[in-house]
Amino acid sequence: MKERIKFIKRYVEWLKKTPNEVWSAQQAEFINALLENAKNFPLSKEEYLRMKERAKRARN
Repeated sequence: MKERIKFIKRYVEWLKKTPNEVWSAQQAEFINALLENAKNFPLSKEEYLRMKERAKRARN
């Protein structure tokens, strides 16, 4: 947990000193990569949700 807090504090400092255009472009690139990667996920949304539900029932 300490490492996570340390990372967040470092990231906030970086955000404060970095122009909006720079960090905004980086965030857009990251989000676009996540969306692109989601297209390549081998399961459909429905298959994934069924799998999650089965796992949840198996734990209980």
